[in-house]
Amino acid sequence: MIGAGISGLTAAWQLRKAGVRVTVLERSDRIGGRFHSIELNGCRVEAGANFLSAAYRVVPFLAGELAVPLQAVSAKSAIAYGGEIYGFRTDRPTSAVRSGLLPIGTSLGQLPGLLRFTARSRGRGTLDPLDWLDLDRMTAEDWTRGIGLAQLAERSIYPAFHGFYFQDARTVSAAAIGAMAAHGFSSRTLTIPGGLSRLTDALASRLDVRTGTTVAFMEEDAFGVAAHTDSGVFRAEAAIVAVPAPDLPAVMDLTAQEEAVSAVAYSTGLLVCLGMARRLHEDELAGAYGVLMHPDDGPLAALCVASRAGHARGRGDVVTCMFAGKDARALSGGADSEIVDAARRALLVWEPRLSGAFAPAPEASAVVRIPHAMPTTPPGRLAAIDAYRERAQTRRIVLAGDCLAWPWSDSAAAAGRWAAGRVQAVIDRP
Repeated sequence: MIGAGISGLTAAWQLRKAGVRVTVLERSDRIGGRFHSIELNGCRVEAGANFLSAAYRVVPFLAGELAVPLQAVSAKSAIAYGGEIYGFRTDRPTSAVRSGLLPIGTSLGQLPGLLRFTARSRGRGTLDPLDWLDLDRMTAEDWTRGIGLAQLAERSIYPAFHGFYFQDARTVSAAAIGAMAAHGFSSRTLTIPGGLSRLTDALASRLDVRTGTTVAFMEEDAFGVAAHTDSGVFRAEAAIVAVPAPDLPAVMDLTAQEEAVSAVAYSTGLLVCLGMARRLHEDELAGAYGVLMHPDDGPLAALCVASRAGHARGRGDVVTCMFAGKDARALSGGADSEIVDAARRALLVWEPRLSGAFAPAPEASAVVRIPHAMPTTPPGRLAAIDAYRERAQTRRIVLAGDCLAWPWSDSAAAAGRWAAGRVQAVIDRP
């Protein structure tokens, strides 16, 4: 197994349970990929994946298997649209109407479109991108307009996709928007007490994981594979490669189908965790755990408040400012102190009352650069995944990871589960 993110660890655990001997090789000095929890300013802060959804399937199942508890965060959420923050409760969908985010006239006008969406999404899941293959060639903007959901998309779907996945949803495939919306607008947000890293740590503790091991290249023949690393050569009957798509060419020679999958562009993320000298008041940032930003409303993609996830232990707090796209790329090259100042300015646009609340110590804040945050889904991407899966039936090296998945962690875990099934078939082959 190459890569110890959620996809690779899920695949390894699936095979381990089936009695297969698995060795996991990870280039960095830690496991978990985007599951990365850190201690900052008396809070446990997510420096990668920032939430789980109650609509997820694979990750909650893993947590249950490994006795890792899940807990719901505050049901208060918010969307920034047109320069205003509209707070609502995810457990009370009608609160979005009362807040003004979805005016009653707009909501009633979108009902026929919602009925069309419900009919067209019936029977489709949120794990496998190929469940939505028929929407692969159309942009989200064209599709939402065509089924009569343009206003709902502008006020809720586009800010959600931008805030969660650091992408402008109008240009992605309609399939991606359909799958995200199928999670349900009222789905609760979950976290893990002590941080999401508890789950990947629990998986790794049950596996043979070698961190700090860089794979130089891989070979495959009719009888097995060999991974040449800086720690020696590892030989096996089969291998799964679960690394970000831009890293694939450095690990292995790619077939035409693998090249098409690896060509997917990734969004850029820049997370700035701002330590606060006090906890946020209930009326600040609309009382929300997370604020999702419309792509036209400034440089931020989202805001996240640690205390509202139950991760603040003292009097302080942390507000995570998430930059995306060109703003993330432009800022990432600067010094951390400059990036922190830019994040403070961006935050005060939305909540000026926090101007005197920043913790003064430099170590109370942190900057996390994520050059390959999440895969984008332009029209045509699912066709490449479909073609790859057909080709994978004949290979001993199988891809996993988010290059075969939606940009949410549950789908990446499902891609690992699929890859484990393919490897099991190779091992069991006469």
